[in-house]
Amino acid sequence: MVNESREFFIVDKRILPNSIQNVIKVNEIVQKEGISKYEAIKRVGISRSTYYKYKDFIKPFFESGKDTVFNINMALHDEPGTLSRILDVIASSGVNILTITQNIPIDGIARVTLALKTSADTLRNIETMLEKITEQTGVSEIRIIGNN
Repeated sequence: MVNESREFFIVDKRILPNSIQNVIKVNEIVQKEGISKYEAIKRVGISRSTYYKYKDFIKPFFESGKDTVFNINMALHDEPGTLSRILDVIASSGVNILTITQNIPIDGIARVTLALKTSADTLRNIETMLEKITEQTGVSEIRIIGNN
């Protein structure tokens, strides 16, 4: 047997096949409503074999826990106020900034890495926060590069 190493990716769930998205729905229903997996599988309309084939390989990026630290890396245009607007979005989301690392701009683009700490209360607001950051003038790229 070949020993395959595990690799992890962060992907937008919209690009996942319907079968995987349905497994995610089942897990969400079980967690939110406290019903059995069997009932959730019936409600979503997938086969039990599909659910059990994939269930152990799907974990939400923002799993429950007391605190979560994650890092985002951004490419920002070298314009006054760009980073300030981003920090305002983060502050209004209730997320704590642990570190800020910014490189000297090259060809008008600065790389910025932020380590962010969220509590259980603010964890679910992260997607909205990231969308708001992406919409800010001067943001050309944003990536989540890790979490604990």
